[in-house]
This record gives sequence, structure tokens and C-alpha cells, in this order.
Amino acid sequence: MTRAKNQYSVPLNDYGYNLAFTVYESDQETVYALTGYTVTLKVWAPGDEATLIVDAECTVTDAAAGTCTYLVQDGDFAAIATYYGELELAKAGVVESTQPVWLLVRESA
Repeated sequence: MTRAKNQYSVPLNDYGYNLAFTVYESDQETVYALTGYTVTLKVWAPGDEATLIVDAECTVTDAAAGTCTYLVQDGDFAAIATYYGELELAKAGVVESTQPVWLLVRESA
């Protein structure tokens, strides 16, 4: 199973900035080439996988390096909480999800 960085700190109610992700192979060292993939960020509250607070496409920034970004939208992270997320990688005949990541929404300084 592929993975991304395990934990992200997200300022409460901030938006208009990018969350950056690097996807790795299951060995956790080799980057996962995203050539030809559409990447979608999915975020939910623990125990409530059916209700996504984010379900949106990312921009692949360097396919060979396994990197992509998600432009945070107004209202995405409007409550102080810990959320789970994953990147869904899709191309013709293939849909894979990364291991879960944590997004810690905190009061901004």
C-alpha cells in the first residue's frame, strides 16, 4: 500500500494555501510515480468515513517525484479537530488509496 506523510498541521479556517503531499511506495522510501494518475484528497472525522469534509482533486506537481498539492478551500477546516485523510490514486483500470494520514486542525497563532 502506498503512503504519504503521516501528519499535517492545518490552521483553523485558513484557506487559499496548498497542502503538499509526496506519495511513496510501500517500502516507504521509493517515491510513487504519479504519471497518468488523477489524485483525490478525501478527509473525514474519525469513525465517520461516510461523511467527507474534503473530497476534491489535487494537482500533480511532479509526477516522477510523486508530488501533488491540494488548494485548501474556504470552509474545509472550520473546526478544531483531528481528521483522517487519504489520497486516492486513479487511472485507467486502477484505483488505489494511500495509508491514512492525520490532519490536525489547530487554532492559528
